[in-house]
Amino acid sequence: MKTREEIITSMCYTWRHDYGLIKHADPGGYSFPFESGMTQEERVALWNQMAQIFDNDIAPLLNQYKDLLSGDSVVLPKNKEHAENMVRVGMFYLENTDALDSKCKPC
Repeated sequence: MKTREEIITSMCYTWRHDYGLIKHADPGGYSFPFESGMTQEERVALWNQMAQIFDNDIAPLLNQYKDLLSGDSVVLPKNKEHAENMVRVGMFYLENTDALDSKCKPC
């Protein structure tokens, strides 16, 4: 999985295709409006905005996903059919786990 920094940088490139092009402002602070690229200050500001979006909206969802994958969280069934399917999956898992455990025991 990508790191936080990699995801945020990717978000910056998605929002501004010229994020990686460094544009230098003249000494008076003026930058040419039809030039591709971003000044360092613009890049920092965009990265900070994307980091805020990531931290507030994306990171909590990724944490929930990680909890589900690790087994630290449980999915609740949405309806009766979903609950029945969850039971079938659980039974399949238990049956196969028992079979694997009996094969792996030393004699």
